[in-house]
Amino acid sequence: MPLQQAVIDRSSPYPVEIAGLLGRLDSTTLTDASERAEQLGVGADEVLIAARLASPDDLARAAARQLGIAFVPLDGPVAVAVAAGMNPAHSDLKALLETGMMRCTDGRMVVAARGKRLRALAEHLARWPQMAPRIGLTTPERLAAHMRQRFSTAFARHAAFNLCRTMPGLSAAGLGMSRYVLAAMALLLVIMPFAMHVVPSVGMVGVALLLAAILLGWSVLRIAACTIPPERAPPPVREDAALPVYSLLVPLYREARVVPQLIAALSALDYPREKLQILLVVEPDDLETAAALRHHIQHPCFEIVVAYPLGPRTKPKALNAALAFARGEFVGVYDAEDVPDPLQLRRACAMFSRSTSIACVQARLVIDNLADSWITRQFAAEYAGHFDVVLPMLSAFRLPIPLGGTSNHFRRKVLDEIGGWDPYNVTEDADLGIRLARHGWRTAVIASTTDEEAPRTFRAWMCQRTRWYKGWLQTVLVHGRHPRQLVRQIGWLGTATFTVMLGGSLAAALMHPFFFATLLMGWSMDYEASVLLSSAVMKGVGVLVLGVGYVGTILSTTLGMRRRGMPGLWRVLPVIPVYWLMLSFAAWRAVGQLLTDPHRWEKTEHGLARTSRRRLRLVRAKGAPSRLTDSAANRRPRRPAAA
Repeated sequence: MPLQQAVIDRSSPYPVEIAGLLGRLDSTTLTDASERAEQLGVGADEVLIAARLASPDDLARAAARQLGIAFVPLDGPVAVAVAAGMNPAHSDLKALLETGMMRCTDGRMVVAARGKRLRALAEHLARWPQMAPRIGLTTPERLAAHMRQRFSTAFARHAAFNLCRTMPGLSAAGLGMSRYVLAAMALLLVIMPFAMHVVPSVGMVGVALLLAAILLGWSVLRIAACTIPPERAPPPVREDAALPVYSLLVPLYREARVVPQLIAALSALDYPREKLQILLVVEPDDLETAAALRHHIQHPCFEIVVAYPLGPRTKPKALNAALAFARGEFVGVYDAEDVPDPLQLRRACAMFSRSTSIACVQARLVIDNLADSWITRQFAAEYAGHFDVVLPMLSAFRLPIPLGGTSNHFRRKVLDEIGGWDPYNVTEDADLGIRLARHGWRTAVIASTTDEEAPRTFRAWMCQRTRWYKGWLQTVLVHGRHPRQLVRQIGWLGTATFTVMLGGSLAAALMHPFFFATLLMGWSMDYEASVLLSSAVMKGVGVLVLGVGYVGTILSTTLGMRRRGMPGLWRVLPVIPVYWLMLSFAAWRAVGQLLTDPHRWEKTEHGLARTSRRRLRLVRAKGAPSRLTDSAANRRPRRPAAA
């Protein structure tokens, strides 16, 4: 076929990206694909890939023949020559992935194009057909795989060191001696209440009042949150054409046990597969999880990304490694055990459309296996108070929100702007929520839930909670380095919220058993010592802090459980004092780890729940028809009887 005729042939009823498949697929299938592509605003080849009627390679080869150019697989000796001599700076690599164009050493331009980009390439060749010998076509998947292999070192360095290199003041990599200062302050919290009774002074009373204000602020914040009515879930975006391309990042490590559930949960999401990219990130030595993923993945929207073995082995570093290859306008994060609301992505899009100042949308997390043990029940009640009572109030008043570790949805451009995740912070979610606020962005909470699995044994719970507290300590150190700058960026109210949310919860956990012990000691002292002003003030403040703390916890827990429809309130409340002692032990364990092993990531095992109802829900969802692909309004291309 002559080149110019192939490029500008207007007689074909099909767009150029699928016209070359005529004869391999029947005309009805191609027509259906064209119609659905027009409805969604995507390429017809993307529809065929999503329907699993054609592979990316088959489509690219057919399009290359149609355009009269070469198909370049980017393997073998050709791949070695591609982009040789190019400066492997991450900004250059990112631009290359976004444009989908790279130059070979032989002068040929290789283009990774699909859909509308492929049509633009066809128009370019129609105007300048002499360019055809110097242009090759490949697939976006082959380009990304080649980039990961060819420039692995550059991507690895960016994932591990970008934030601490470009914004060292906002990274936990260089905490240095401040860790020891924080440990000394923690010890002072323990010593001070006892010293108040032994060597009372006006100065100590002042310090005690300041600390009491932080602790009371933490409790009063939760009490105030109980007065805010629950928000209504935003109506999900129903028009498929209005939905953007969405990328989901799912980091996994030793998660082979939950891979079937994960794939089923993500497959149940109500979102056009043509606009969905799911990047599953595994560690290079986790062969079992990688094998399980390859066995269970059946849809081309799933891709496996291997994290780079450089820097700390943490979840945020794995997220950074995948972010470079995310094609979506919005990026969501899920954990391996998550079962999100099928409409969650559509609800997140609806929230993003309300304001351009919203950079992050946090869905609510709910513990599904609450009946496994008394620990999971307490965990579930704690989550209900936090995600259904406290966080919605912070969102309503546009205050900084320490994010949950999953079901976060971001504008991709904002993630790039603020440096992505901090690989050295083991509670990267809380840190990122504060960093978003410091850059002037808002976080909104939506009434869409994600089911999670809570650890059911003491050891598993302790390891997870220690990591959380250690990350919160890192976050307090990082963002408390320059208090004046923090106040300028998020205001006095935002700074106070940050202080009482993270600082107050940490101080409460660290001090609780010792605070309670000093109150008992004060009551047991003789009359003359107890009438001293400082001792009397200390006891009064102590009773007030302890009483308001319990009231705030009971109110937020009760309201959260009622909003969530959780049973067993009277089995939860009596055990709160014991649970608080566990929190204190985890907090002190976190202080010790912060000094000895600050970036250690203690893994939480998943797939051990005994009372989860999620599996039944997923089975029902899997058997239900999909509105997106099987409805009359959005017909999926039919597989031909003989291709």
